[in-house]
Amino acid sequence: MSKFVKIQTELHDKVLIKRALDELEIAYTENEHYVHPWGGFRGEVPLLIKHLGLSFGLRIAPSGAYELIGDDMQMARIRKVLGQIQQRYAYHMVLAETEKVGFNLVEEKVGGDNVIRLTVRRWR
Repeated sequence: MSKFVKIQTELHDKVLIKRALDELEIAYTENEHYVHPWGGFRGEVPLLIKHLGLSFGLRIAPSGAYELIGDDMQMARIRKVLGQIQQRYAYHMVLAETEKVGFNLVEEKVGGDNVIRLTVRRWR
């Protein structure tokens, strides 16, 4: 029998989360009603994600970060998608923060291990 689970994330900025989802072509809707099929949670979530047969929500936890809520039977597949979302989120967070302090992106490389390497420089 499936269970309702919560996973704490380090995602804080809804705009950057949506940008990551858009880039990954992952469908989402905002402020949707989410119901766990076997009980556990019923309510509105800021982001409801539906991708490749998966359905899970992101809601704001007391810590201020988003937490993922979903079904434990789908968790292995959800974690894989969450990893992709977190990587794109971090990418945009780094670019935004480096731009704030005057740096520009000079080079971007993605290795065979899917690690993104960024070179930034501040022009004076």
